[in-house]
Amino acid sequence: MKKSAYLDAMGISRWQQPAVRRKPFAVAHNQDIELADHPLVKSVLSLLGIESDDCHFDERVPGDAILVWDLRRPAVLPRKAWLVSEPLEVLLSSANAKRALWQQIAARLDSKQTGSKI
Repeated sequence: MKKSAYLDAMGISRWQQPAVRRKPFAVAHNQDIELADHPLVKSVLSLLGIESDDCHFDERVPGDAILVWDLRRPAVLPRKAWLVSEPLEVLLSSANAKRALWQQIAARLDSKQTGSKI
């Protein structure tokens, strides 16, 4: 008889490794601040329909994650993100950086409505 059958007969449950919750999206940055709770980051992600809990925030992007927003400086190539912007501290102080980010968000939202890909 198998060991597992003995355990089952005694009503002992076997240990199972907990499932790791995969975060399907990523936000790339090289800053020493926590971006997940920042109001601007939360606002941008919510416009894209993404919760910050579903994002991996780091300089390195996991291979299976979709790169949603790239805030790294200097430019890290290739940049295949939905959004590419200046780092957060520049976004907070520069109207031009905010304008460029907003144009990308608007283009992304328009492409979702029309069904085309950007």
